[in-house]
Amino acid sequence: MDRSWMHLIDRVTSKEYAEGVEQFLTVARAHAIETDRIRCPCRSCYNNIFLPISEVETHLYLNGINPNYNPWIFHGEDEILDVSDDNQPASPTNDDEYIDDMEQNAEPRVQPPIGEATPSSSFDKLLDDARLPLYQGCKQYSKLSFIVKLLHIKAIGGWSVKSFDLLLKLLRSAFPDADFPHSYEAARSLERGLGFKYHKIHACPNDCVLFWKDNADLNECPKCKAPRWLPNTHRNRLIPQKVLRHFPLKTRLQRLYMSAKMSANMRWH
Repeated sequence: MDRSWMHLIDRVTSKEYAEGVEQFLTVARAHAIETDRIRCPCRSCYNNIFLPISEVETHLYLNGINPNYNPWIFHGEDEILDVSDDNQPASPTNDDEYIDDMEQNAEPRVQPPIGEATPSSSFDKLLDDARLPLYQGCKQYSKLSFIVKLLHIKAIGGWSVKSFDLLLKLLRSAFPDADFPHSYEAARSLERGLGFKYHKIHACPNDCVLFWKDNADLNECPKCKAPRWLPNTHRNRLIPQKVLRHFPLKTRLQRLYMSAKMSANMRWH
């Protein structure tokens, strides 16, 4: 299915854009059988707000659709998950091989002085979780690999933190021998050892500036005067109109170079 219309700038007179919007709304209506409200995928709402379908159509013409929203997982389309078949013999995944390779190439651990933490302590904890089976005798999943798959499903399914916590509670009750975390935050802490954090920076809804450094305390764009925050009746919770997520490159390169095989591939040129 052609999605090139999502990148068109001319949204008013373009026949291709109009046909694309109609194509999207057809898929969305088929998915929203018993309701007239769907997630709005425009450049301002980013699937975070439920609106009537007619209002979503208006947003798509005024703001444009998020060009990176493909497939339309919140409107009826499926995303292919890499979940191993339980009937197939267990074999190490690429991620497992990558962790094993980092383990073999990791430097010997040095105990820090009492009361002093080392930058690698969280990564050492990650390796411990990668070696720990989900339950005694489990060869299909380690504690880390299973939780990472759960977090992936939560992200693409749009689960709330509360629903994720309820699922973990059910899993702990049904499988008492498995080592499940007690909450979403505990699950997230398992993967933080990779150092793959990102920073949220508020942005002007018209992409003029970032509310960062000298602009960090401003409530409107210094160029176009657009408000920084969405209209909100709850004054104690300010919601930005647009957020940029900055993924630092340094820590990601450091992790890649901890694997001898991966570092060799990165130096192929």
